[in-house]
Formats: sequence, C-alpha cells, structure tokens
Amino acid sequence: MAKPFLPALAACLILAPPAVRAQQIDLLLPEGGVPGYGEKFSVLNEHRETATGATGWEWNGVTLAPRITVGGGYDSAPNGAVASARLNAAPSLLLTDPVAGFGAYAVVDTAAYPQDAAQNTVSAALAAGERVTLPREVITLAGGYLRGAVTEFDINAGPLYRPLAFTLRDLRASDEITAGLFTVTPEVEADVFRFPKRTALDRTDMHETATIAYSQGGPLDYVIRLHATQSDYGHVFPAADTDEFLAGVEDREDGLWTVSFLAGAARRQSRDASLTAPVLEARLDWRPTSLDQVQLNLAHEIDDPDEISATPYRLTEAKLSIIHDYLENVIFKGVAKVSNAAYMKENWNETLFTASLEMEWSLSPRLTLNGCYVFNNRQANFLSAASEHVLTMQLAWSP
Repeated sequence: MAKPFLPALAACLILAPPAVRAQQIDLLLPEGGVPGYGEKFSVLNEHRETATGATGWEWNGVTLAPRITVGGGYDSAPNGAVASARLNAAPSLLLTDPVAGFGAYAVVDTAAYPQDAAQNTVSAALAAGERVTLPREVITLAGGYLRGAVTEFDINAGPLYRPLAFTLRDLRASDEITAGLFTVTPEVEADVFRFPKRTALDRTDMHETATIAYSQGGPLDYVIRLHATQSDYGHVFPAADTDEFLAGVEDREDGLWTVSFLAGAARRQSRDASLTAPVLEARLDWRPTSLDQVQLNLAHEIDDPDEISATPYRLTEAKLSIIHDYLENVIFKGVAKVSNAAYMKENWNETLFTASLEMEWSLSPRLTLNGCYVFNNRQANFLSAASEHVLTMQLAWSP
C-alpha cells in the first residue's frame, strides 16, 4: 500500500500559520459574508472575522470591503525541514449586496521562507453565493475555488518535505422548505480535487444531504439527517460510497448555553473493504460572562468529510476553545485539539495534537495587530514523530 501522502492543511489562508483543511473552504470566508458558506455544522468552526468598525465603501446598498494583511514570524520545522523565518502578505476583497442576497469573497496569500525557498507558497480562494428568500422557502446557490498547498501536520498526511499544491472546485445548492413545525432541507454538493504534481491523488466527491428539523417553538430543534457521499479516488484507491444517519438536537438560539448533539451510524463500502461504525457530532458553547466564551467540540466518524482521504479510517476528535475579550479592543483565544485516526486496512494508528494561543488587538477601527503561537505534534506507529513551533505577528488594515 502506498504511503498516505494525502492532504492535510491548506497553506496559511487564515490568521494562524497552520491553515485549515483542504475541503473546508467555508472556514476561509468571513462569517456571513458569502451565502452558502460558513453555516454548516463543523467541529472546526473558525471563520475569518471582519475588522471591527471597518465598513469599506458602499454604493446603493452594495458594500466593497478590502483588507490587507502583512506579517512575519518563525517556523521551527516547515514540513519537517530546517527552521526558517516566515514572511506573508494577504490582500482580500469582500463584496456584499444584502438586498439581493449576494456575496463574493477573494483572497490571495503569499508565504515566503527566506532560509528554505522550497517551502514558499502562493494560495488563493474565491467564492460567491446567492440566497433567494421566498415565503416559507430559502434557496441558496454557491460556488468556490481554492488553490492551496498540503503540509505535514494533519490526519493522513505522510512525510512531506515541501508543500504539495492542489486545487479544489466546489459547487453547492440547498433548498430550505418550512411547512408548519417542520423544516426540510435537501442539499447537494460537488467537490473536485486536483494535484498537478501528483495526479494519482486526484479525487471527486458528490454529497447529497436531507435534513428534517422539528421545532415546537423552543430553543431546541429535533433533527434527523441523512447524508450520502460518492467518492472517486481516480487511479490509486477504488471508488467508495459512504451513507450516514444522524439524529439529535440542535440549539439555534444565542444564550448562556448553546448545544448541538447528533448521533447515529455510518457505513463505508468499497470494492475491497466495508466498515460500519457509530458516528457523533456534538458542540457545546458556554458564555459564563459577557466577555468570555468556552466551546467544546466532539466528533467520531468514518473518515472526516472535510479531509481529502483515500485511506479509510475511523476518526475521533476533541477540541476546546476559550475566548476572552479584554479592554473591549483586545481578544485572547486559546485552542487545544487532539485527533486520532485508526486506519482500516493496516494496523496503523495516528494521533495529532495542536495547541495555539492568539491575541487580536484592535489598534483603531481599521487597524488590527494579531499575534499567534502554535504547537503541532504528530505521533504514529507508521511514521516518525514530528513537532513544530510557529510564531507569527501580523498587521491587518481595512478601510
């Protein structure tokens, strides 16, 4: 069996240097900025924030909000290579028309490593979405493009000594229909992954989801979700179908406590392997004070729907986030996350641990200083242990 060189983190499109997973283009976009993105349940709910007080330029209800981020830092082991300084620049542009229900976002991120030019990356994301609100019905159409680079510290990523470029094309549509106390939401999504320098890793996914929610007027919705995925891995692994059934409650109200708990079972079937296992998605938000927020996320599933993974595995993941607002213009955020993958075909087991501490200081309504420290650690019985320390400082300006 080939070593799992399958993707991990899309390179540096958010504030913290260890970037998000390849498929989670949702996490690269401003919260609420692009209809159709950034609203799904996720165990890694970390959307980009727009600058506090910055409004951009507005013409007849259409808002254009540019943002420029520049920074530098230090990476002790980019892709397991020698330590290097890190320089980056990331201009972005958000276009919104709330009346028409339209939003679009574009960002380009360049990262340079002066001591090791082989680690340099140029990443980009582009997404647009349209939401049409009708009586008792909301139709959403969206599409996105991501050009990223795989790095070493994530589930199912082998020993990469330099970034591995990939592209993602994403199309999605949903129709939320309300009938009395019930809400029915059918959704479809297509993802096409391409690796120009390693075509054997190319992958195409089709997702179909049907969600039925029942609400009696309280904060909790009782939810049933059916999800099917058809994965075509191209040349290396056989095509696979995954079917998932989840049921539970989702809390859509903002308050002292906010909870979501969905549990059920999933089955993954391919020509040479089959697996049925329990699945779980849970989230707990707690606001002990007006300045503090604590969030706990738990997941247990077959594969991770937000990874590019041809090697089937059972994933167990837990994440704790603590956010504190200080002096109204300074935000501190601490995150600890542990992920374990038990692979199906081999006696392979892999555990990844990530911890980060981030500070965001609004120097003015348009200027923000960000500082972040991240520690990554990988332990596996089929790969050498690896660790990484990343320290960055960035300055972001928004008109």
